[in-house]
Amino acid sequence: MKKTVSILLTLCLLLACTSAALADQTHRSPVYELYSADGWYEDDIGNSGIYSFHVPQIFDASPDAEEINAEIAEQFGSRVEAHFGYIEKGTSFWSWKTDWEAYWSGNRLFLLVTSDLNGDDPDYAAYGYDFETGSRVTNEMILEQFGITEEEYLENLRETVRLMFEESYIPPPAGVKTNLDHDKLLENTLNRLDMKQPMFINQFGEITTIVIIDSIAGAGRYYALASPYSRH
Repeated sequence: MKKTVSILLTLCLLLACTSAALADQTHRSPVYELYSADGWYEDDIGNSGIYSFHVPQIFDASPDAEEINAEIAEQFGSRVEAHFGYIEKGTSFWSWKTDWEAYWSGNRLFLLVTSDLNGDDPDYAAYGYDFETGSRVTNEMILEQFGITEEEYLENLRETVRLMFEESYIPPPAGVKTNLDHDKLLENTLNRLDMKQPMFINQFGEITTIVIIDSIAGAGRYYALASPYSRH
C-alpha cells in the first residue's frame, strides 16, 4: 500500500510539473518546456535513481517552428510519456534523463537535445531556427554563414571523426573472432558522413555535427559531437 501511494504521489508531481511547463508558454520566452519533471523513482525490482525530463519547444507560430516542435515532441516527448507509464506501473526505466541546451548565433537559435540510453551513451538531436525569417536553419545555411563549402567541411569532418575513432577504439579481447576489425569499423564510420548529419552552432560559435562512430564494444556504435574547426 505504501509503495502504491508513493507511485501515485510521484505521478501527480510529474503531471503537475508538466502542466506548469505547458502554462509557461504565456511568458514569451523564445524557448519553453513541453515537459519538465525531476524526482526520485524506484521500480518494482528495486532499481532506483534520480530522473530528470526536460523537453524544449520553440515559442513561435511559424510553420517551421511548429514542424520542429512536432519533431521534438515525437522523438523526446514520447519517451517522457512512456516513462510516466512506467512510473504508474512500477516498471523499469530505460532512460533517466532528457535535457537540452540553447545556443545563439545572431537571430538563429540552435537547440541540442540529449537523452541518455539505459543510463549510458547519450542520444543527440539538433534543431536550428531563425527568428528573423521564421524558418528552419539547414546545414547548407550554416556552412554559408561561415563561408565554407560542403566539400571543405566534409573533408575536415572526416579527419576529425577519424581521430575521434582512433582515440576511442578498443581492440577485441585476445582469442575473440569478429568480422568487424579496425579498418572495417573505421570505414563504416567515415562512409556514413554526409550533409544529412545534423549540424548546429555551439556555445563557442563553432559548427558541430552529430556523428555516429562504430565500435566493437557495447551496442556497436555511439553518438558523438564533432567540431572540425574547434579551438577548445
